[in-house]
Order: sequence, then C-alpha cells, then structure tokens
Amino acid sequence: MIANSDKPVVLAVDDTPENLDVVKGVLGDDYHVKAAVNGKIALKIAETQSPDLILLDIMMPDMDGYEVCQRLKANPVTANIPVIFLTAKDQDTDQAKGFELGAADYIQKPVNAMILRSRTKTHVQLKKNLDALQEAYALINAQKQRMQDELNVGKDIQMSMLRRDYPLFPDNDEFSVHAQLEPAREVSGDFYDLFFVNPAELCLVVADVSGKGVPAALFMAVSKTLFSARAIDDRSPASIMTRVNNELSKNNPSCMFVTVFLAILNIETGELRYSNAGHNPPLLKRADGQVSVLKKIHGPVAGAIEEIAYGEDRINLGQGDVLLSFTDGVTEAMNTENELYSDARLEAWFADTSGLTAEAWVKELVTSVSEFVGAAEASDDITIMALSYDTEPGEKTQDLYSITIPNELKALNSVVEGLEGFAEGKAIQPGVIQKLCIAFDELLNNIISYGYVDDSPHEIFVDVDYRNDELIATIKDDGIPFNPFMGDDPDISLSVDDREIGGLGIHLVKQMMDEVSYMRFTDMNMVRLVIKTTAQG
Repeated sequence: MIANSDKPVVLAVDDTPENLDVVKGVLGDDYHVKAAVNGKIALKIAETQSPDLILLDIMMPDMDGYEVCQRLKANPVTANIPVIFLTAKDQDTDQAKGFELGAADYIQKPVNAMILRSRTKTHVQLKKNLDALQEAYALINAQKQRMQDELNVGKDIQMSMLRRDYPLFPDNDEFSVHAQLEPAREVSGDFYDLFFVNPAELCLVVADVSGKGVPAALFMAVSKTLFSARAIDDRSPASIMTRVNNELSKNNPSCMFVTVFLAILNIETGELRYSNAGHNPPLLKRADGQVSVLKKIHGPVAGAIEEIAYGEDRINLGQGDVLLSFTDGVTEAMNTENELYSDARLEAWFADTSGLTAEAWVKELVTSVSEFVGAAEASDDITIMALSYDTEPGEKTQDLYSITIPNELKALNSVVEGLEGFAEGKAIQPGVIQKLCIAFDELLNNIISYGYVDDSPHEIFVDVDYRNDELIATIKDDGIPFNPFMGDDPDISLSVDDREIGGLGIHLVKQMMDEVSYMRFTDMNMVRLVIKTTAQG
C-alpha cells in the first residue's frame, strides 16, 4: 500500500459525521481523507494544507457550500483546488449555481461508491496535470525572463559601442553630424561609427548585418571592430573595405554578411572618398536644394566572397551640403496597408525638407517613418546618419609627413631625417623638431626593443600633421598592448643611485610635449603627441 504521505489529499466537508465516514470508507485506501464539519474549518484547512480535491456539502449551517466555494475561488491560494459538490439537491438551478461559482463537478446523495471513486480519480489527475502545467509554465517564464534579462544586457552593451555623446565633435565647427539607431528587437544588426583617422579626416560608417537577433548582433560587433581597426592605418575606403571583407569572409560558416557605406571626409577641403559594399545608396542634398543619389556600388556585400577588390569614388562637399546615410529599415518600413516607405518617398521627403541641423535631420526622418508605419510592427532595424558640411571648403592647409618603418633599430635614422626634411621651409622652430625627434627616438626604441614577442617582421606607422600651429604626431604599431604613459614619473629629486631604473625617457617625453595620449585599437597601439610649433627651442 502506498504510504499516506504519498497519497493525494481529499478534504471532505460535511456537517453530518456519518456522511464523512462514508467518504472515508470509499476513498480511504487510495487517498488521505481529511474532514471538516463546517465551512470555517474547511477554509482554514484548504488555505494551510492545500488538498488536491475538496468534496463539499451544500446544506450546512452558518456557511453553506455555495459560500464556501465562492470564498475558495476568490482566494488565490485556494482558487485552483477542484471542488465537487456532494448534495441531496437535484434541481438543475442548484447545479448551475454551483458551476457558476467554479465547482468542477456535482455528485448527488446518497453517494454511489463507484461514481465517487471515478470522479475523484478524474479530478485529482486533472489537478495533478494542471499543477504540472503551471510548474512548466513557471519554468518557461523564468527562462524567458532570464533570456530577456540577458538580451537587455546585450542591448546595453551593444548600444554602448555606438557614439552617443552628443553633440559629436563639438570642437569641430567645420561640420556637424548626428546618428541614431532604432532596433526592431532587443539587439540589432545595424551599426554606425564615426571617428577621426587623423586630425583632418573623419571616417563615417553605416552598416546593416544580414539576419536578426543575437547572431546578427555578434556579427555586427565583429564587423564594427574590424572597420575601426583597419581605418586607423589606412586612408583608402576601398582598401579598408577590401581588407575587412577578406577577414569577415574567412571562417564564416554561417554565411552572414554585412552591407556597408564607408566614407572618409577631409573636413578642411570637403573632399569625400567613399566605398559602397551593397548598401543603400546615400542621398546628397546641395545647399541650393538639389538632391542626388550616390548610386555607385563598389562591390558586393562584405563577408560573402574572399579576395574581392572594392573600388571607391570621390565627391566634394560645399558649405551647406548634407549627406544622408541610412539602412534599409527606413525605405522598407511597412505600414498597416503593407505599403513600403520606399526610396521615392525618402527622396521626396529629403527634397521638401530644409534648414535643419544634422540632429534635426535624423530626428525628423525617424518621426516621418514612425508616422508612416503607424500601428504596424517594426520589421527591421532603422539606422540614420546625417552629416552637414558647415564651412567654406579651402585648399588643403594641412601638411602631412608619413613614414612606415620595419621593427628594426637601424630604421630610426630614417624617421628623424624625414622629419627634419619635412620641417624645412616651414615656420617651425628648430627646437620643436628637436624635441619631437627625441620623443620619436625614445618611443620607437621601446617599441622595437620590447613591443614584440616574436621574431617576425612588423611595420610601425609614423604620421606627423602640421596644422594650426601644432605638430600632431601618431605612432601606430601591432605589438603587445602597452601604454608607455601609464607608470609613475620617476622622482628626479633623488640621486641617480637612489632612483629606480627606467622611466626617465618617458618622463622627458611627457615634459617636452604639450599633450600625450595612448589608445588601443583591437590589435594596434596608437600613441599621440601634440607640440605647439611656437614653443621655445
């Protein structure tokens, strides 16, 4: 026989002890039968001990079975316990009232033992199945909530990867730029990026990864990282696109891909070089209101085919010109009538709208698409970037000295010689060049001597921009991650014997330069030095 503790629990409620004895006699072998002689006791037992089934008499003093049933169903703790009325009442209206109050079944007295066993077994099993379903539902909800929480964290991480520190580049009055991403789901396959590759050239990226959800978000993170890393040492949109495509295409078993519009803007001259990898053609609005489409596609989507050589084109922006880049979530947004927002509608909106800031262009377009879609569910991510060129283009006033050297100490002389030749004929005091040469000697020596863990050849990229009475120098290398400015400065008040070894050269660099900084881009270190050309030598 099954132990009582393992038996289903049946609560019998009746003010007549003989009736309770009948129930115990019929069900006692298979169920643990508890008894209550009135409604008040029954409610207390039901709430504290949660029986699997309640057999409830209707005709009881003080509180009849109808009221007991009503209170059971009103209490969340007892609402799911099935109730079977056991009563001598046989009118249809009495039965209907019981069912309206939430009873599961109705058995007439005198009780037929076979019917009582059968219906008790049925409703106990139904209760067991219901409990199992509720447990499964609770587990599913818990898992769903966990997944939702993880997706929310993923969304926060993904959005933190995007530039949102508006206004972007407030110190540059040559242009203004604004971008916005509206995910259709928690995480997005769209992305945008904006960063200077040197003081005069701004890189812009708008892209759309195939697919949706987490896979697209992960591919987006990889793609964005690759584009920013490759643009640091490459000023050609075509070359950047080619290199990134090759890396994305390798080991891509899921066959994911990304459409990309990538451009580099010279903020001084207004020259815009761009490459389009299967992306929606951007729109250009000239200051006179004329709208054109940059229709040229320079290669297929990135990540699909290796060894594709992408092309690029050039246009010149004038003061007041606006470049609008976007993903297909804009033109393919669909309303409740299954109509697309469409390229034609976008071009018409762009032509009819004027006098906005870059931020307003983006926000007005988001509003236009949202109003068009109405109550329809968003079908795709929406990304929009607007760039307004706000200055009169000039001749190139920036002078740039660039040299790439191997990781060999003997190559240091070529950097110094080239820098001295670059400075000839310019209004740069000899002492300033001397300081920069000393800084290069210290930093490059450290990189070559300690920055690599293998004996393979490596390249080190050196750029010097002469602009606005400043020399802005960058050194980029693919050595181990290392910030040369991170350590504490040596205590030069101590004698040479008492002072710790090392650090004096970097301390000297920091003293000679007006600004020093370090950044790590994926697999590349970048040191940036700034020195005023009016400094005393």
